[in-house]
Amino acid sequence: MRHVLLAARLGLSLGTLSLGTACAPSVDHAGNHAPPAEATLELQVGGMHCEPCAVAITAAVTKLDGVTACEVDHASGRAVVRHDPARVSAAAISAAITKLGYTVAG
Repeated sequence: MRHVLLAARLGLSLGTLSLGTACAPSVDHAGNHAPPAEATLELQVGGMHCEPCAVAITAAVTKLDGVTACEVDHASGRAVVRHDPARVSAAAISAAITKLGYTVAG
């Protein structure tokens, strides 16, 4: 109901206003604007020997829904993944890497 009143106050047509029960990701239930939750996951990846290894891992991880960025360095064996933990878990990210044949710690 609050959405309908707000739409009327702002002069918006209900045809263009979504009245779903879920708020937009950038608005909390009190109507305050808040950035989406994002976490940074740092992993040690074993078994990488060259840049194509890092590229393969980056491609697999960035395909996961909820991953916003992935940086992999084959020389250090380090992967840094920014993700929304509400959409993708650390375990799912690790599983995507191990599925390619690499080991993951961290």
